[in-house]
Amino acid sequence: MNWYYAIGQERKGPVTDDQLQGLVKDNVVLGDTLVWREGMPNWQPYRTVAPLGSGAVLAATPEAAPLPAATVAPPATAKPTQSEEEYFRGDYTVSIGYAWSRAWRAVTGNAGVLIGGGLLLLLLLMAGSFIPLASLFITGPLLAGAYWLYLRCLRGQGASVGDGFIGFGPQFLQLMLGHIVPALLLTVSLIPGITILIVGALVAGMTAGRGSGLQTVGVGFLLVGGLILLMGLVLMIYFSISWCMTLPLVLDKRVDFWRAMSFSRRRVGKHFIRVFFFFVVTSVISMLGLLALGVGLLLSVPVAFAMNVCLYEDMFREFDPVPHS
Repeated sequence: MNWYYAIGQERKGPVTDDQLQGLVKDNVVLGDTLVWREGMPNWQPYRTVAPLGSGAVLAATPEAAPLPAATVAPPATAKPTQSEEEYFRGDYTVSIGYAWSRAWRAVTGNAGVLIGGGLLLLLLLMAGSFIPLASLFITGPLLAGAYWLYLRCLRGQGASVGDGFIGFGPQFLQLMLGHIVPALLLTVSLIPGITILIVGALVAGMTAGRGSGLQTVGVGFLLVGGLILLMGLVLMIYFSISWCMTLPLVLDKRVDFWRAMSFSRRRVGKHFIRVFFFFVVTSVISMLGLLALGVGLLLSVPVAFAMNVCLYEDMFREFDPVPHS
């Protein structure tokens, strides 16, 4: 059963029964939060429809203002009618706790396909890195396949290891470019600083001990090059986070890689600091597996990756762009 819930005047969802209970536990849905599912005549406070023993919070929330009387949620199977611009004016929630609870349930409930399938894809990526140019062709499709594998489990659609290879289908070229182009652009941001550092090091090295004014110039190049390199690193971090949802967008929404990069940047930009912190947390969770002699990585990495997929789902669940022709 799919549910919708209201934060202020904005409708969110659909979410499953388990996802709704996760929102209740995380205090996102409270007793007075308006909810709706197919078969209900209108929106109702969650406290009036909460199952017995669900632990629903009965405190009111100022964000749950009643929706207009004429507002009726569409069936869960209906596609959103928002234009792309209207969609990007909307908002989404970055919740580490909610993502963790959903990711944990998904991984523990589908351990075989998610851990086994993810490990297979990882081994293929590692093998490709030893073959000249192979990684350029397979990295994007394989990473997108991992997103798709996890996404199907999170959506309750069922998945098999074969879903991890869907990236080698019709969207192969766009997924390949969706990996190569951002990687090239990120690398370009470092080239000016590295180039100036090399020139400065050469000048300083050739004039060392001669007391020449060129040595001062060399040191100046090193300082300027270091500063420009630092700025390049900041840009690299900013755009790597901004473009983080490019591959799942290409595969899930069937858009070309350039539009996917733009969509990802615009959506992430609404809460860039929160999204950045979210990825810091998932990176830490991934590394926690090392505390169990590395064996814990078999659980910590899939859970962290599933959290990232949850974030994508929260950002773009109802996004319905014009597909790439």
